[in-house]
Amino acid sequence: MIIVNQNKDEFVNFENVMCVNITDCQEDGFLISAGFIVGRDDNYRELGYYKTEARAKEVKKEIRTAYSNFSYFKNATKEGKDYIINLLKHKYEQFDIYEMPKE
Repeated sequence: MIIVNQNKDEFVNFENVMCVNITDCQEDGFLISAGFIVGRDDNYRELGYYKTEARAKEVKKEIRTAYSNFSYFKNATKEGKDYIINLLKHKYEQFDIYEMPKE
């Protein structure tokens, strides 16, 4: 699954992500970032900022749900995929891309 950041100028392959964090950035709001390892180094990519911690937690939960749906879809049979598409087509345009909401 691909996550497109809030500014729509970068994307992250979620298969490489080790963790998703929420950080209180005081006046800038709450940052959601994705952490992964490249070589020996930890790297983080900013995914989006939200005014409240509650909203950041909602978005983080949306990411988890989207990845769960993607993983299930990726491994489903043809019949299972058809069922999932019919069930969720009103909510998701694609199962393999999650775009961070503006707010």
